[in-house]
Amino acid sequence: MKQIDFFGCSFTEAPMWEMNPTLGEFDVLLYSMHCQSTKPVSNFLEFDLAYNNIDSYKVNNFGGGSFGNHVIKEIIKNRVGNNNLKEDGIAIVQLSALLRNPRSFETIFSSQYSALTNAEKYGISEFNINCENVRADYFVEVEDMSDYYNIHIKNIEEIVEILTKNYNNFFINFGWDVSTKEFEKLWKESGVKNFVKTWEYEYPLKNLAYFENQSKYNLMEKKCKGTMGGMLEYSANQLDESLRYVHITEDHHPSYFSNKIFYIEIIKPFFQKYIDLPKNYFELDEVSKFEKFLEELLPKKESTDGKIYAEMQVEIVKFIRSSILKQDL
Repeated sequence: MKQIDFFGCSFTEAPMWEMNPTLGEFDVLLYSMHCQSTKPVSNFLEFDLAYNNIDSYKVNNFGGGSFGNHVIKEIIKNRVGNNNLKEDGIAIVQLSALLRNPRSFETIFSSQYSALTNAEKYGISEFNINCENVRADYFVEVEDMSDYYNIHIKNIEEIVEILTKNYNNFFINFGWDVSTKEFEKLWKESGVKNFVKTWEYEYPLKNLAYFENQSKYNLMEKKCKGTMGGMLEYSANQLDESLRYVHITEDHHPSYFSNKIFYIEIIKPFFQKYIDLPKNYFELDEVSKFEKFLEELLPKKESTDGKIYAEMQVEIVKFIRSSILKQDL
């Protein structure tokens, strides 16, 4: 079977689903799961492949919360070391921050919720990495920041080299604009910039939060503007603030609607160069009704408390069963 591998941080990470989409069908209840938080890009593709009755590709998700780019590289190295992917393997790599919170270093290697510590439980051998190889994602251990940025540029160059040698095709983008003026200057002088897709962006933003690049934010105009946008900024250009994020003030991870835009306009066209996907499940009436309900539900989210997510999932299930599937509750 041909392999499609997604790598990245929490922007890419997918829950471990107990059920996969049914080949040749569309299950709106299954599709709706977790959407009150978000739906990762890889899951949109899984439903697309199933709806188009394609069983020759397997989608694998190697994303994890707080993963930095050295972590991502180590996971890719493990993946290609265990598998022959050059003939028909496809990789999607979402690059993370240049410097993550130092506390995250301990968290990803010790927390019961970390993807790395659950590697054995879920049978993901690719997550078995040496913590000493990824310290540069969490600690600045050089005196000059230009040296630190060059370490990260070299790391991204190594990612590109590994992908080129081991995959048939690949696509790389940043999750969000992680740049500083100094990094941007060094980045533009590097050759690796030609392998990583970025976008110009400009959008209004009332509630500045983590993931938005503060150096690109105009406080007076309440606008974000830059040239090194990632998937978050690409979609933010097209969405009202109330629908862009997991939570409008507390959590600016991309929402279902942000990831949907990025999938439809960027990732799906990339795959359509190699895979025929003629049927479009987004045109289904049941999807339109579900999304309209979700548009009304998300702005009501009071916080990121897990209880609220659970209550919203119950609301979604009730709506789908009563108003779409016409089932008795």
